[in-house]
Amino acid sequence: MMRVGFLPSDFNPMVLMLGEAEDCRALGGVLRRFARDQQDVSFRSLGFCDVQGADVLLTAAAGPPGVQQCEEFAFIWRVPVEMAPDFADRLDDLADPGRIAGSEDLACGTGDGIAVKVSRGEYTDDFML
Repeated sequence: MMRVGFLPSDFNPMVLMLGEAEDCRALGGVLRRFARDQQDVSFRSLGFCDVQGADVLLTAAAGPPGVQQCEEFAFIWRVPVEMAPDFADRLDDLADPGRIAGSEDLACGTGDGIAVKVSRGEYTDDFML
């Protein structure tokens, strides 16, 4: 089960996703489908995700790329559809059986704002509690 949560910080706020190899592969599949279909995806609706706190909406809608907080939907993650397959490939690398632990920052080229980090094997199960 991939755990998804927001870590507030004055200097480095981030949406952190903690999972195992199969979760990274599943998220890669979601990103590939997103690139193909360009349909919004609520992380809370994904069967392999346990969203802790505010939900994240993956979208290709107009607006600045990256993650922003909004009132209508807790977090909007705008990913240009041409970047989604690259993110999926990076998650496949993270899921490689020879790789015991690691992480990938899925940045949309924005220097400031809320980062997205996917991690495998780097944190204990209770980290986001």
